[in-house]
Amino acid sequence: MSTQTTATLVRLLPTDELALLKCYVEGTPEPKEFDTLYRALEVPDEALKLPGVTRLAVAVSQILLHEIQESLPQWASVSDDEVFLNRKKHKRHKDARLAFNPRLICTINWADSGPGMSWPESYHVTFLPGFDKFIVTSSRDGPDAWGCSDHAIGVADGSLSPTEAAKEVIINFWRSQVLSWGQERWAYLFDEGTIGEVVAEAWADEVWGTE
Repeated sequence: MSTQTTATLVRLLPTDELALLKCYVEGTPEPKEFDTLYRALEVPDEALKLPGVTRLAVAVSQILLHEIQESLPQWASVSDDEVFLNRKKHKRHKDARLAFNPRLICTINWADSGPGMSWPESYHVTFLPGFDKFIVTSSRDGPDAWGCSDHAIGVADGSLSPTEAAKEVIINFWRSQVLSWGQERWAYLFDEGTIGEVVAEAWADEVWGTE
């Protein structure tokens, strides 16, 4: 990072958040003191269920997606005129002043397991000024499948376009699930973002092949 950009980020980002982002982008070991930051951000720990889902990845997603979390997938039910939401609102540091600008790539549905029971997952790409990197995040309608609603799934070089960066990370994310537990292809596209159905299916073809 340039001296000027670093100074700007320090003014707008709390030191704690800057440390979390730097650790994730650079892939360095998490220091023990991050435990205090995770507790302050209410990042889950024991609930995390799958390989690659770390508290650092969850914390990073909370920082990047904070401003748009109302638009992320959400499962809700109504009982006796009371609404129950599966996704809980997540926190950022109280002194955070930099609002990031995540761009929706697309929202897929992995499957329909029953009436009103879909498994949506949306992907966003966010540019990190100063780091010259993109971070791609995955968001679901609650913590049921992964033990968290959101987590960062990878980093891509800032010289790429946002869509190119997202493609690189998302395809690797899907492929890792195929290799780890034989994940089947997702069912269909819920929402378009920077890509539509044709491109999303083409990305899936690179992982699962064509029928």
